[in-house]
Order: sequence, then C-alpha cells, then structure tokens
Amino acid sequence: MADPVKVITASGAVMVPATLEAAQAAVASLRVENTVLRNQLCQADGILANNELKAFASVVTAESQGYWVERLLANKKATLAVLQGLVDGKKAGPASVVPPAPLHNRNTARPVPPAVVAGSSGADDGKMAKIRNRAHEICAADRVPFSIAFRRAEAEIGGQ
Repeated sequence: MADPVKVITASGAVMVPATLEAAQAAVASLRVENTVLRNQLCQADGILANNELKAFASVVTAESQGYWVERLLANKKATLAVLQGLVDGKKAGPASVVPPAPLHNRNTARPVPPAVVAGSSGADDGKMAKIRNRAHEICAADRVPFSIAFRRAEAEIGGQ
C-alpha cells in the first residue's frame, strides 16, 4: 500500500489515499463513524424531548408520550406552544368553559304562524288576493302602472 498523498484544497490540506482500495476502506470507516454519530444524536434528541415533556406531565399520559416525542422532534416550537395551551386550559378549569349554543334541526322545528292583525279576517285576505290578481290582469291588458291598475281593481271588486 502506498502512502497517502497530501492534496491542498481551498479549505486546507487533506490527506487522500493513494490507491482505490485504501480510498474505499476510508469511505467505509467514515460511513461507520457517521452511523454511530447519527445514533448518538437520535438518542440525545430523544433524551432532550423526554426532559421537555416532564414539564407537561399533567397533560401528557404514558400512552401519548411517544406521539409527543415525535411531535417535539418534528416541530419543537409549535408542539411546546400546543402543550402550554393544554396546560393553561387545564388550569383554567371547567368554570371557564362556555357551553355551546344548541343546534336545531330545521326538519323537526315547527314553523311560527304569522301574527293575526287586529280587525282582519280570512274573508278580507281572499278579497285582497282577488284585487291583486285583477290588478295584474289590468296591468298586462291595458299597459298601465300597477298602482293605477290596483285602484281600478279595487273599484271593480270593492262593490262585490
């Protein structure tokens, strides 16, 4: 095996293996080191996340701890905000909870009948409908405004 060759790069001097086998062996050892470091980093992140969750023991159960650890590792800032909101909501207690307004089903709701106007009767309603219908007929036939047609229809039907 040949000695490594010293190569000068922009970032500084780097030792490069002289043969292909030596280069492959160096890459393999670096991959192993990388894997070991990644595993150590994951363990450290998990320990930090578990330590963060200890402050929220009142809202995080043992069953949900795995979920919260994943959320902390994915987005720490947002997860801490959500957990703090849960803790604040639990401290406030049920007295601050406003009951929701009841929802009504339109199919089962009964319609409210219109109020009866004093002095009117069912006969008057029928007479007014006849006047209105006759006013529409006069309006279409004579091409006059509806107000004039209505007065004419009142004069015609009023005597009946």
